[in-house]
Formats: sequence, C-alpha cells, structure tokens
Amino acid sequence: EPYEMWQYIRTDPQGLTLPLPQMEKPTIAMVNGLAIGDGFDWVLACDIRVGSGHARFMNAFLQMGLVSNTGSTWLYNRAMGMNKALELLYTGDWLEAEEAHRLGVLNHVVPAERLEEETMAMARRIAEKAPIPNRMAKGMVLRGMSQTLEEHLAEAAHVEVLTHSTEDHREALSAFLEKRKPIFKDR
Repeated sequence: EPYEMWQYIRTDPQGLTLPLPQMEKPTIAMVNGLAIGDGFDWVLACDIRVGSGHARFMNAFLQMGLVSNTGSTWLYNRAMGMNKALELLYTGDWLEAEEAHRLGVLNHVVPAERLEEETMAMARRIAEKAPIPNRMAKGMVLRGMSQTLEEHLAEAAHVEVLTHSTEDHREALSAFLEKRKPIFKDR
C-alpha cells in the first residue's frame, strides 16, 4: 500500500538520513568498501568522511527504476557539485575513492590498514576541542546554506557573544596563557 510504504520510508531509511546532520556532535563516516544507494547517502549525511582506497560509491536507484528516498538528490550536489551529482544519478556509474576525494565526497583517503586508526585520531582531535562552539559551528554551517550573508553574520555575532560567556572559553584562555592543553567541561 502506498501510504504504508511512505510511512516506512519516512521512519526507517529517512529516519537515519535526517538525524545525522542534525546531531549536535560531529559525525564521521569511515568507508572501507562499497557504499551503495542508501549507504552512499548516509555517508554524505555525515560531517566528515574518511575512506580507504577500497571505498567505492554508487547511487543504484535509477537502475532499479526508483528515485532515491534517502537524500541523494539533496546531498550529492552539496558534496560534489550539480553536474557530477546529476551524472552519477543518471548513469549509476561507480565513484572510486580517489575521484571521491578529488570531488570532496571523501575528506581523506588513507591505506585500508590505517583507516580505523586515522579516523579515530581525527575523532580524538575533534573531541579535544571545546564542545559548545563545535556544536554551534555545525548548526551554523547547516543554517548558512539557506541564509543570506547578512543573516549569517548576525547569527555569528550572537553565537560569538554566547561562547564568550562559557566556562570553556575562560579555560581556553587560561590554558593558552599557562602554555598547557585546555580541559573542557562543556560548560
């Protein structure tokens, strides 16, 4: 039944796509093989994407007589530009790791045997930073896609005022002056 299928699509496959960019914390996709259809979309819904040379991507929906329901028509053009997005959507061709990196689909390509180590090192570097501005920056980047520059700068001024009042900002200043690593408490 069409309505039941619509409900399933909205809750199950889309139930993963939408929360990824909306998560307050940074999301990192680690790709060491095939990301096809929904999997490709879910990779693109993450903030940062790290892959090995084995990473390969394909849309695959049109070959099945379908249109993606997990966001490829919104995500692809933002990740790689409209022309390449349409080419991949129309043809269903494979996107190999090196080209994915060149296009910005992957932030980094690393050897397969170091994929987890490199990805986790990046996660730790991010986790060492002040969490409040990390969350705010993520939301600002997403909202900035639909804001004018004037709207965005007004928001940036507001956010800067807010972050100036945090305990973590004071800790960062103290750590800088004392030449030590800051210890952030998410306050």
